[in-house]
Amino acid sequence: MFFIKYPVVAITFAATVFSSSLLAAPFAYISNQLDDSLSIIDTAQGKVVDTISVIGKPAGVAVTPAGDKVYISTPESHGFSVFDVKKHEVIAKVPVSDGALGIAVGTDGKRIYVADWYNHNVDVIDANNYKLIKTIPVGQSPSGLVVSPDNHWLYVANRLSNSVSKVNLDDLTVTKTTLVGSHPFGLTIDSRGERIYIANVQSDNVTVIETKRMLVIATVKVNMLPYAATLALNDKRLFVTNQDDGSVSVIDTDTLKEVGLIEVGTKPEGISTHPDDRHIYVANWFDNTVTVIDGKTLQVVDTIKTGKGSRAFGLFIGK
Repeated sequence: MFFIKYPVVAITFAATVFSSSLLAAPFAYISNQLDDSLSIIDTAQGKVVDTISVIGKPAGVAVTPAGDKVYISTPESHGFSVFDVKKHEVIAKVPVSDGALGIAVGTDGKRIYVADWYNHNVDVIDANNYKLIKTIPVGQSPSGLVVSPDNHWLYVANRLSNSVSKVNLDDLTVTKTTLVGSHPFGLTIDSRGERIYIANVQSDNVTVIETKRMLVIATVKVNMLPYAATLALNDKRLFVTNQDDGSVSVIDTDTLKEVGLIEVGTKPEGISTHPDDRHIYVANWFDNTVTVIDGKTLQVVDTIKTGKGSRAFGLFIGK
C-alpha cells in the first residue's frame, strides 16, 4: 500500500497542456448552497464561465444523459429547478416534497428521482411534464440516489436507517434493503451495474455491495466523515471525499484496499468524474472551490474558485 498526500494548492503546470488533453468541452455544474447559485465550469478552460441564480439552497445535481438539462434539488423550495443548458437559464421550478435532497435521472432521460429527506420516500417525476408518477417509501432520510446503467434499478442510501434500498424501476417497488455502515450518504455504481459503493459518514468507511443479490462483499476503511464517491480509470479506482480532514481517499477496486490519500480543499463533499474517465472534480464546501485531481498520477492539477458553500451532490458533469 502507498499513500500520497498533496497540498491544497494546485501543482503548477501549463494550462494549455491540461486543456489539450480534454478534446471536448464538458461542463461541470456546481451547486453553491450558501449563494443560492449554480457555477458553470468549462472543464477545457478550467474556469467558471457563468453563474446562475438558483433559489432554495441548491444541493443535489443531476445532468440529463443528453446533456441538455440539469436538475438541481432545492430543499428550501421543496423541490428542484430545471436549468436549460442552451438557454443558460432556469426554465422551471418543480415543487415535489418537504426535503428534496438527492436527485438522479434515468439513463433514458425519461424520469427524475428525488429523495425526500423528511418524509422517507423517493418521488418519481415524469421528465416531459414534471408531474408526479409515484411516491416510493424507502428507509429513513434517503439521501444519495443512483440509477443502474441498464435503467432497471434505482439504489437509495437511507441515512438514518443505515441501509441501501434497491428499487425495481419497472414496477417502482422496493425489492430489497441491505444494512450497510453508519449513516450512508453518497453512493456510486460501476459501469456494468455489478457493484455499488456507499460512503458511510459516521463509521468512516465504504460499503461495497454486489448488486444482483444485494450482498455486502467488503467494508473499506477511509478517513473522517466520508460523504460521496466516484469511479474512474475503467472502474479500477474509487475516489471518496472525506469531509472532516479535507481529503480524498483512493481505493483500488480489485484489492478493495485504500492506496492513496489526496489533500484537497476544506470540507469536500460532491465528487464526480470527467467523461475522459481520468480527471476527478471535488466540490469543497468551506473553501468555495472545486479541486481537480488527475486519477492516474493522484495529483491535484487545478483549483477553481466557485461560489459559497459548493456542494454539487450527485452526477454534476455533462458529457
